[in-house]
Amino acid sequence: MKIFKRCLMLAASWCLATPLHAADAGVLVAARERLALEPVTQGEFVQTRQLARIKKPLISTGRFVVARGLGVIWEDIAPFARTMRLTKDEILQTADGQTLMHLSADKEPAVAAVTGILFGVLAGDLDALARGFDHAGEVKGTHWRLDFTPRDANLARLIRQLTLRGARDIEQVEIISAAGDVTYIEFKAQTHAREIPADIGKRFE
Repeated sequence: MKIFKRCLMLAASWCLATPLHAADAGVLVAARERLALEPVTQGEFVQTRQLARIKKPLISTGRFVVARGLGVIWEDIAPFARTMRLTKDEILQTADGQTLMHLSADKEPAVAAVTGILFGVLAGDLDALARGFDHAGEVKGTHWRLDFTPRDANLARLIRQLTLRGARDIEQVEIISAAGDVTYIEFKAQTHAREIPADIGKRFE
């Protein structure tokens, strides 16, 4: 979770209100039109982290829920059980009923900028990413790829590039840090719902 705290320090200099570059809008619009942005998306993930100085990759698996208008719940199951809840106002991580991290927009105004990046990656909010990142990509039939590079020099000291691949859903995410570490996330077994079930809604209360 150190990355979130580092993002908070950098986000003060990064404005999500930066206008979208009109010249780059075509592939972004095409990708957005293909995404099934239903009120609820659920699924499973496999996350692989390859650290530049460690040969053996770090692999974790779990489940996720995207409830549009409410937030994202990211549950690691193995090798360690922990849950992260993201909303526009806070980032909360818990394990075994204990709070591991709690960042609130009331105390840390930059939390909104950080969650903007995370929602862009996890919830397919491509416009939010495009406001703070330059982007390029391609569309082939129903599939698309978008590569995002940060415009802000301070943010570039943390993230070198984000790549999203998908079709109806975001299927793969690759994050390359400035230090050369690579995080690769594959999403599987995704399902959608047109209404937010009560049990999911309660998890954001």
